[in-house]
Amino acid sequence: MDKACFLATLSLLPDILKWVRIRLEKKGIETKIVRRLELAMEEAIVNVIHHGYGKQEGKIEIHLEWEPGLVKIHLKDWGPPFNPLKEAPKVDPNAVLEEREEGGLGIFLMQKCVDEVLYARDKNRNLLILIKRFS
Repeated sequence: MDKACFLATLSLLPDILKWVRIRLEKKGIETKIVRRLELAMEEAIVNVIHHGYGKQEGKIEIHLEWEPGLVKIHLKDWGPPFNPLKEAPKVDPNAVLEEREEGGLGIFLMQKCVDEVLYARDKNRNLLILIKRFS
């Protein structure tokens, strides 16, 4: 399992994604899948920074867990409890842009990029798990 902890700031987002990308590529995961995982992670991390920590400092811990044909990306933060799977607004992807409510597309996008998105509150931490299967 690969593990790292980063400050939760937008300026570090490229470095966080690069850290993950390098590890995914070393495992031989194809570029298309790596890009989908990066997009899902970017949405998750931006949500933690904006909604979890707001203007406060915080950190994000990332664990990469490997199984044959599967990667699990664990994202932990110490923000207030927030289950994006329950609390995000429902999205109609076919709605006209002007008719859509603001927000909510991040979770929808994550769910389209990976096979599973799971949430748990672990003691004083939010845990979001992105699961992607590959051959």
